[in-house]
Amino acid sequence: MDFKVLGYLSLISQIGIVMALPIFGSIFVGNWLDKKFEANGLILIIFILMGVYMSFRNLFTIVMKKTNAGKKDTKR
Repeated sequence: MDFKVLGYLSLISQIGIVMALPIFGSIFVGNWLDKKFEANGLILIIFILMGVYMSFRNLFTIVMKKTNAGKKDTKR
């Protein structure tokens, strides 16, 4: 198997984990806080929105690092 293919597979799995962990973590914490303070779903919604924001921010930084690394490789 080519090393380039392995690099792409690792990038895909990294993106999946970086997207899923903040969303599921924020759902878990938001649900727990919502039950603790009896907020009728308000805290859960806020935490879900924060988790989605964090996921896309992480995705953006990963893509920007990879594109900048690709630009550096082509200049050599």
